[in-house]
Amino acid sequence: MKPVLDFSKELQRKLVDGKTFDQALAELRMSGASIVDCIASVRNFHKCSLEEAKRRVELSPAWADVRKATEDSFRDLTGEPKP
Repeated sequence: MKPVLDFSKELQRKLVDGKTFDQALAELRMSGASIVDCIASVRNFHKCSLEEAKRRVELSPAWADVRKATEDSFRDLTGEPKP
C-alpha cells in the first residue's frame, strides 16, 4: 500500500485562487492524487472527521465514479459491517 499524501496546502491554494471545491478536487485527481489522498487532505484542511471528509470527496463530481468501489474498503478501515 502506498503512503497517503497530504495535498491540503495545494487544496487551499486552489481555493484561494478562486477554484470551487469540486474543481480543486478534480485538479488534485488529475495531478495524481488518489481518493485516499484527497480524503486525508480534505480532513486536514477542513478539520473534520474522516467520515465527513469521505462524504465530501465521494459526493464531488471528481470522484463520483469510484464511490461504490471505495465503500467496502472504507468499511474495512472503520470496522463497520458490510451490508
